[in-house]
Amino acid sequence: MAGFPIHQLDKYLKVLVQEHGNLVAICEEFKAEAKNVPFQRRVTRVVSPGTLIDERFLDPFHNNFILAIFESEGGTFGLAWLDVSTADFQTTESSDPKTVRDEITRIAPREVVLVHDNIYPPDHPIAEAISRTQALISHTPMPEQTSESLGIEKTSVSAAEHSAIRLLTGYLSTRLLEHMPDMHVDTPQHSETTMHMDAATLTALEIRETNERSTRGSLIKILRRTVTQGGARLLVHWLTSPSTSIPLIQARQSMVDLFLKNSFLRQDIRMIMHTSIGDILRTLQRVSLRRNDVQDLLKIRDFIRATDQILDRLERETSAPIGGLELQEWMRRCTSLDELGDRLGNAIDERVMQKRLEQQAALIKQFDSMYDTGEATTESIDVPKVRKQRRSSVSIPLLLEGPLWGDDIEHLVRPDSSPMLQNLTDQYNGYRVKARILENSLRERHGEYVTLKFLLGQGYIVHFSSPRGDELDENLTLAYKTKTTRTFYHPEWSKIGMKLQKLKEGISDCESRLLDTLRLEVLAHSDKLRRNARLLDQLDVLQSFAQAAEELSLVRPVIDNSSQLDICDGRHLGVELGLMEQERLFTKNHLKLGQDARLHLITGPNMGGKSTFLRQNAIIAVLAQAGSFVPAEAARIGIVDAIFSRVGAKDDLFHNRSTFMVEMSETADILQRATSRSFVIADEIGRGTNTSVGLAVAFSVLHSLAIRTQCRTLFATHYYELADMLGFDQDQPPSQALSDQVAFFCTRLEKHGDVLWFSHRVRPGVNRDSHGLDIARLAGMPKDTMELAAKTHAWIVQHGRANIDTRGLVQDVLVSQ
Repeated sequence: MAGFPIHQLDKYLKVLVQEHGNLVAICEEFKAEAKNVPFQRRVTRVVSPGTLIDERFLDPFHNNFILAIFESEGGTFGLAWLDVSTADFQTTESSDPKTVRDEITRIAPREVVLVHDNIYPPDHPIAEAISRTQALISHTPMPEQTSESLGIEKTSVSAAEHSAIRLLTGYLSTRLLEHMPDMHVDTPQHSETTMHMDAATLTALEIRETNERSTRGSLIKILRRTVTQGGARLLVHWLTSPSTSIPLIQARQSMVDLFLKNSFLRQDIRMIMHTSIGDILRTLQRVSLRRNDVQDLLKIRDFIRATDQILDRLERETSAPIGGLELQEWMRRCTSLDELGDRLGNAIDERVMQKRLEQQAALIKQFDSMYDTGEATTESIDVPKVRKQRRSSVSIPLLLEGPLWGDDIEHLVRPDSSPMLQNLTDQYNGYRVKARILENSLRERHGEYVTLKFLLGQGYIVHFSSPRGDELDENLTLAYKTKTTRTFYHPEWSKIGMKLQKLKEGISDCESRLLDTLRLEVLAHSDKLRRNARLLDQLDVLQSFAQAAEELSLVRPVIDNSSQLDICDGRHLGVELGLMEQERLFTKNHLKLGQDARLHLITGPNMGGKSTFLRQNAIIAVLAQAGSFVPAEAARIGIVDAIFSRVGAKDDLFHNRSTFMVEMSETADILQRATSRSFVIADEIGRGTNTSVGLAVAFSVLHSLAIRTQCRTLFATHYYELADMLGFDQDQPPSQALSDQVAFFCTRLEKHGDVLWFSHRVRPGVNRDSHGLDIARLAGMPKDTMELAAKTHAWIVQHGRANIDTRGLVQDVLVSQ
């Protein structure tokens, strides 16, 4: 595309690439090597959704990942994903397509790269996950080279992971082109020590977004108190990949506790981060790809100064009782780069930079307003000029104020930061003095307004502001004459002007070299800068956990290797905040799971709070293992290696799957993949088919979870018959195999006349009434319809629903209507 200003490129890239998933080839002009060709053009970059670098429309709070998937001949999958804008890079290995599907959902890539001939059918788990995340699928041949890719040693990853890295590298080389050689990434972070959450669980727990595809009400949105973009992205990573390492979790908790108890320290850190720390990882990536400007170097300077300020502030805490070992370890890993910061600060003149940015912004705003209305032409751009008023010969001063001719050079680099630049500047100012002396001598000699100028088309000329033809200096040669003015060439001014022009070009070249030297010096310290940036991201997330703990009344959970989940007065943050907007209170509930019984069978009415109870305990486990405090009065969390959910199924018409089919597929995944350390929340298993089959499926699943897998499970159901089958009814013999593994809990609905009241309190026992008819009335069902439903229900209860006589039902109920 052509015909639009270069500063509007981001506007079109956002529409074409981010919104429509197109590829955009960017072609630039270069000085041609051949003398008879003025310039040449070549494609320097192909922009795709996963290869965005520094575009202004990039979401600052989420990573923009591109994911490569390689399937080996043995059926093993290697995954490698990279955020080109921040150099966040990770790899993992998966043994089956369903695990890959879960990883895709967790990573949420913008683009997925596959081998050229690797095409998955629409009903394949990988294809389903890619479709769900709305990522662009790109195919590329497998590179043949065996050289190390992205600087990652082959010995540090598996063979499948290394193949995925090669695939990713080969694809990036076709997109980044001339930017690829300077590509820099960190050592990949493996995901073996993280809690696994499958695609269904991430959706059910509403980690990233709610079921209405809105971020409002999601766990990340509710908990986020970060003040930096890098911290916001790390928060997403921690909440979608909670840790299973107890020492790491406890270290995070100790830091959160420190910030929670010392609010002044927390507020000081927040203020420094908010005012001085930008998106440093993306800034460093622009520097490494030679796409930076001077403003990026100033951002790095500010980041270094802010890091030193935070270190100084924290040093005061380490000597106090509140300063713990975790804080000291964080400070030990953080490196002061004050010398680099001083060089950047002393070299770059921030005032000149700010002035240029303001002028540029004003011009862009003026051009955009005319461009949008179709009035933009070269002549219509109003470049600010200083208009000089004409003066009469009587009021003309013979001598000008100031010893220097012309305007001062606006140095991006301060002259005193470089002897060479200072020398060139001194020479330039020396010739400006000579020009002013010459200008004053001409005024004194000719007694009129004379100025030394440079005009395009004429060069260096002496300008007279009157047309009179008095005898002039013999050194003046007429260049141009109008009715009101005359211009002349003067050999001394031509010599001075050429010197000024040459020196000005030399100063510009010297500044460019000095800026490039500063850029290379930043790159030489890039590893330390990146490490500091990631440490400050961690500090930002930890202080945000403390801020959230203070605002949301969260407490520190105990983390251990037990098989228990003990939660006192647990809450669901999303539901609680929604109720607060309605000026209602949330009902807190206890959970004691894993010691006396590993499975809780929970019965109760519709809208009785069963689903909320299931979700809130799973979310508490996620928060605890991410290092956050949790919404409860007290909590003890035995490490959970994976959370699985079977909650809220709906049909999948695109893949030709009914509601029951979706439900059974998710349940099968749980039974095949859950371990004894997993946590399963199951809601209404078996509801998508007839009663007898659904009850049989529910019992078999419950039995498998409690006896075979022995994982911690919350099993909510309307099938109260399950309690009878498990021995809750004293009239039937108990199932000895399950009696020690299952505990029975329920919620109830209180009815006072026509008034219904949901207590939402989870208590021991079994509820045999769903109160579905009452809920239907609340929903506004017609009165006559509900009367018929009530009579039908009473008849079925009387005669037994297992042996319904259709003719008898019609005769007794419908005829009586």
